[in-house]
Amino acid sequence: MPSKRRGAVKIRKTMAQGAIEYLITYGWALMIIATILIGLYQFNVFSGNSLQRASPASCEVYRPYGPYSTTDINLVGECRDLPPSTMPLFGITSFHWSGKGNPSYPSYVELSNPLNLGGSTGYNLTPGFTITPGFTITAWVYLSPNTGTRCEGIFNNVPSPSSGIGLFAYGGNNGACGPLWINGSYVKWPSGNNYSMPTNRWIFVTAAYNKSNGTATVYLNASVFASSNVGIRQFYSTNATTIGADIWPSGAIYTANGVVTNVQLYDTPLTGSQIQQLYQEGIGADPSMLFALVGWWPLNGNANDYSGNYNNGMVYNITYSGSYTLP
Repeated sequence: MPSKRRGAVKIRKTMAQGAIEYLITYGWALMIIATILIGLYQFNVFSGNSLQRASPASCEVYRPYGPYSTTDINLVGECRDLPPSTMPLFGITSFHWSGKGNPSYPSYVELSNPLNLGGSTGYNLTPGFTITPGFTITAWVYLSPNTGTRCEGIFNNVPSPSSGIGLFAYGGNNGACGPLWINGSYVKWPSGNNYSMPTNRWIFVTAAYNKSNGTATVYLNASVFASSNVGIRQFYSTNATTIGADIWPSGAIYTANGVVTNVQLYDTPLTGSQIQQLYQEGIGADPSMLFALVGWWPLNGNANDYSGNYNNGMVYNITYSGSYTLP
């Protein structure tokens, strides 16, 4: 009997040693595969064991009582947080950014209806609801390492140096523009940062402003990137809003070199948990808090607004790609 037990122990040791040798030999490959699968899961590309992407106009907000109404609003269509089938390229392919001055052919989306955030209503564009005044901008962004030296914009409405809002990919020389510009004041770049959002990888960018206490915060992948108290700001803007670039009062246009997709605008500051939820739902996340939703631009093959508020955009010098990396 003891000899049998010794044999069983020897077999178990041999099996354990074999497993360890297998992991040492193939562990790196398994780690790579696991990393790829986690990345695909992050972008929500799995559905029923098959790769699926959202087609243009597959999901939208239905407002039976018209734009900005809040009664009986809901999402309609194939709304499953699917990643987009195509995405816009800003300043890429035939419209290269030189790295200095203006691009030869600036690419951007211009929204047809000015977004008047603020005024006497204090941002609360949704009658019938009591919400914290302020705003939130969210977008999935993939920036080229070929950065410029100007204040290239992700989402902007800057009619003058002392009014409007601007979410910037780059801060220009010496950080002249913070990552978030609010009515002439801006959130400062983090200490040691080179005045730039991270490049050459996907990031989930969120800018939130709480008008009640004057706090403005920029999040990257649902974690705080930069925050400042900019005070209580009012906005009285009637000029156009742009996605993927900013147009300064001087007429200069500075394009963010890369991809900007699934842009959402709310008339209230989302909480950290709400931002975390959108991040976890991935690049194709459907909007939350529909009653506070001002605009939703998936930028999946077009620049239409699917929030039910009809703030459709005009496209300038943009090409679309189904690839999730830059050319």
